[in-house]
Amino acid sequence: MITIKINGEDRQFPADITLSQVVEAWQRETAQALDPSLVATAVNEVFVPRQQRADYILKAHDEVFTFSPITGG
Repeated sequence: MITIKINGEDRQFPADITLSQVVEAWQRETAQALDPSLVATAVNEVFVPRQQRADYILKAHDEVFTFSPITGG
């Protein structure tokens, strides 16, 4: 197990977990719709596009932030 901080809170996950799996677990835990398009993500303060989440393997002590995407221009 590894510790990953999600929105400021430590959580335990199996090693080799992907960012998309963490987002899904977080959405389940917070009773949100299981829709990855509803959140934008950053790991260690670097934006990670939705298309890259399934390939993004998290490491111990990574900090994941989720936030509402901003659209428009």
